[in-house]
Amino acid sequence: MTAIGAFRRVLVGFDGSPDAAEAVRAAAAVASRDNGHVVALCIVRRPPHDDGDDDHEQDDPGGELRQQAEALFGEIGRDQPAGSALRTSVKVVQTGGEDAGQVLAGYAVQHGFDILVLGRHGDGGRRKKLGRVADAAAGECGVPVLLLSAR
Repeated sequence: MTAIGAFRRVLVGFDGSPDAAEAVRAAAAVASRDNGHVVALCIVRRPPHDDGDDDHEQDDPGGELRQQAEALFGEIGRDQPAGSALRTSVKVVQTGGEDAGQVLAGYAVQHGFDILVLGRHGDGGRRKKLGRVADAAAGECGVPVLLLSAR
């Protein structure tokens, strides 16, 4: 039997939902055991090109998600024991319509993460047990995937 190594580089998908917040907390717990690094990845859809009117362009795509994730990391940091070396950061990726699950899975592999942690939004029914993003990520990811639910 092969022992699983430390999960020092942990990627967590964050969309602002309660399930995603639970995933961030779990990712921090996993990474804190080995003084690791948690990256919350927020995926935002690039707005379609319009008639050139700049009034509709977003100055900070994903800014609200970034603030929510940073606030959550702040709460988690306050609960860490003295001397903890847990590091956290938030990244925002804009997509042109690619599936968020595939983007998360690709990002985890391309950037050398040890594990991907996701909240699942599925209803537990027969059709989409995991939710669309978690289902796609779990099927495509080349690193272990941990799925959580706030329910």
